Amino acid sequence: MKRILLATDGSEHALKASSYLAHLYQGASDVEITIIHISPPVPPIYREERGDPQIRKIYSAWKKKKEEEAKKYIYEAMGVLQNEGFQRSHIKAKYTHQVIGVARDILREADAGDYDACVVGKKGMGWFDDMFLGSITSKVLEISEDRPVWLVSGKRWDSRKVLIAMDHTSQIVQLAGYVGKMLRGLDGIKIKFYHYFAPFGESLIPIEKKKIKEFEQRVLEKERDRMFQFFEDAQKLLEGLGFGKKEISFEIFKGDSLSPKKVSQRILKEMQKGRYGTLVIGRRGATRAREFRLGSVAWRIATEAQNCALWVV
Repeated sequence: MKRILLATDGSEHALKASSYLAHLYQGASDVEITIIHISPPVPPIYREERGDPQIRKIYSAWKKKKEEEAKKYIYEAMGVLQNEGFQRSHIKAKYTHQVIGVARDILREADAGDYDACVVGKKGMGWFDDMFLGSITSKVLEISEDRPVWLVSGKRWDSRKVLIAMDHTSQIVQLAGYVGKMLRGLDGIKIKFYHYFAPFGESLIPIEKKKIKEFEQRVLEKERDRMFQFFEDAQKLLEGLGFGKKEISFEIFKGDSLSPKKVSQRILKEMQKGRYGTLVIGRRGATRAREFRLGSVAWRIATEAQNCALWVV
């Protein structure tokens, strides 16, 4: 059974996340979705002055209002799932008041419930601007560590058409395993592995690049061979999970820069050109550095991706 935690705050973005899940898992019988809503914390005055009859009365009204809001948000998300074909028996609901912080409370539930994914809606372009740095969605993404997070934006997605962004390490096999687990048994799945490669990177000046131009093709062929071996390993893993060979493809693209901006732009361009509804990336990228909770390419893609579900794994 695939277990997914869907966070909702009653916003349009949260309902789009519900719609994405409904589209993706329409007709599936091995998926369970828990909808969670975190209400604001109980104000200190209500906790400290409970002995006062007037305070108790005001607190009771406040508590009732927050419970009604939570039910409304949860039922709306539940309604989207059901209206688009998801089974009611596979939907659960959870409501609680904030304890530490909304983002951390969501992830505490994700850890406690051992969910396979935590799904949140995200704002459109600019959601990481200064005014949004304190947003719940960005905090969930930043502090989720090794917990897979799915960010859903827009509404023009073909959820079963999947693009997996490859770095130059073998982590692609791990990504393939996760994708295979989460999409196993679904009809119409198309998966493409995509690798961006720039032989010269950013460190060489034009005259240096010119001097070693003859070696470029050799380096490209070596990179292609190495990445194709990773792809073959990933493909075998997916075939073992029931995916057909014709449903899986691979492409390597040669660029002129390895800057996070160029890499992310090229990946997003490929996603838009191919009309992929689901984009999968590794959390830390090639460096795997523990001090960076999110790699620079992953961060840029999370910021700029639109009209898709981004799986940060």
